[in-house]
Amino acid sequence: MLSANLSGYPTRPDLNSIREYVRVGAGENPFTAAVKEAVQDQLRAGVDIVTDGQVRQVTHLLASNVPGMLMNDRPQVQNTLGTPRSATAELDFLTAARECGDVARVKAVLPGPFSFAESCVLDPKAPYRSKHDVNLLFDIASVLRYEIDALRESHASLIQITEPIEIVRDLDVFLELLLVLFKRVKKPVCHFEGDVSKAFPKLLEAKIAVISFDVVDFTQNNATLKFKELFEVHEKVACLGCVDSSKKQPESIEALEKRISPFVNAFGQERVWISPSKTLANLPRITAFDKLKQLGRAKLRVVAKAD
Repeated sequence: MLSANLSGYPTRPDLNSIREYVRVGAGENPFTAAVKEAVQDQLRAGVDIVTDGQVRQVTHLLASNVPGMLMNDRPQVQNTLGTPRSATAELDFLTAARECGDVARVKAVLPGPFSFAESCVLDPKAPYRSKHDVNLLFDIASVLRYEIDALRESHASLIQITEPIEIVRDLDVFLELLLVLFKRVKKPVCHFEGDVSKAFPKLLEAKIAVISFDVVDFTQNNATLKFKELFEVHEKVACLGCVDSSKKQPESIEALEKRISPFVNAFGQERVWISPSKTLANLPRITAFDKLKQLGRAKLRVVAKAD
């Protein structure tokens, strides 16, 4: 069983430090410093799989580099999306990988096609009918694929997309999008926000190695336990969002153990990862650190009992 940070971490630089860096034009980029701080905290907390902390607004960063899009308060789709001018996501991944060394693995995190589309404003003159236009979704998938290929070239083996399941209107289209995104990725990960139980067992056919979901706010996702044989047949790993990251209050080890143990008993340790239920980016830094520490303690408790 592995512990993993889900996505973000609260070390994003404040506006004053960014302005000062731009004004002076010297010293360490505050975003680079923020990535290093995020990684160091995760390592000190004992996390097996870390992220770069998502210290930038990833969708905005990607959109600003895509022909056919204009970046205002929100990304605006104005024309047919083209090939990105350059890769952008790999910069923070490489910083995180250097900071980690051989201590832990780094997982790159990107928005999925549906969540990317949902975050955009569609210009009335754009050649897409709606945010759910299949042509738009596949064009966004091509943009993300460009980023994913660059991450692969930078030796990223763990690459995650995040999708709120309620906006994935057509599961068949989603499965096809995954084939575009993850064609050459060794360990593709998808985190689903919301109740993903109704997407099973079809989701087990997807081009995903690790299926991640929340078992804190969406206990109905425990229904995936009945597909334990199919998880094994399709060689899938379940990543459980088992630490409540929407509240500042600490949780007991027993509460976490209660969420994790049924999956370990059903799937075996090798097919279970554990993570926060949501991004930690909105919590105070000390609280986020404590949540990851508690994740590690829960892992040790469950593994010791399983042995």
